[in-house]
Amino acid sequence: MSPGGHLATTVAACTAALALTRTMPAGEALALVAGIAAGGFFIDVDHAVDYVVFERQRDLRPGAFLRYYLEGRMRRVVLVLHSYELFAILGALAWWSGSLPLTGYLLGALMHLGLDIVFNGEQTPRSIGAFYSFAYRARHRFDAQALFGDEPRAVPQSFWAAFFLGARLLAPLKRSRGKRPAAITGDAPPLPSMTPRQVE
Repeated sequence: MSPGGHLATTVAACTAALALTRTMPAGEALALVAGIAAGGFFIDVDHAVDYVVFERQRDLRPGAFLRYYLEGRMRRVVLVLHSYELFAILGALAWWSGSLPLTGYLLGALMHLGLDIVFNGEQTPRSIGAFYSFAYRARHRFDAQALFGDEPRAVPQSFWAAFFLGARLLAPLKRSRGKRPAAITGDAPPLPSMTPRQVE
């Protein structure tokens, strides 16, 4: 799912949570909502960690970061926070401690992961359900191409269009194994409201 999609659904979830917790003490309600916000949107901070630590990228401009992922140029996908194993550990901690922020985080993160599975499953021929297991990614040495495929994508030109619309697949191209996708050219017609050029 696009970052903008996650932002919109997280805002909606936080708004609904505030409405449903009106009878709770304000501090408890805000703790729950803050957790939902963290799990629903800010869970994606692990993409930034991968970008800097494992991809060794130093261009920290938001547009460069967004373009790097939408174009599918990543080589490693560690994504520690996007893993069933961590969710299971945090779920046990939330049950044991009764922590409202942690409970909220899990609610938001489960929503985030569910949306990722539905929408990202349309972007790859690989098993998207298995992809969100940390052990599965580790068995594949966190190799992005082996885990997520390398189909070429069309990306909107503007930052905000890319942020809210994400990338769309072009017709799959045949490439030699192990070769990263080349820059997308005009070989295929643009999708509605999209161009096959990179985000500027």
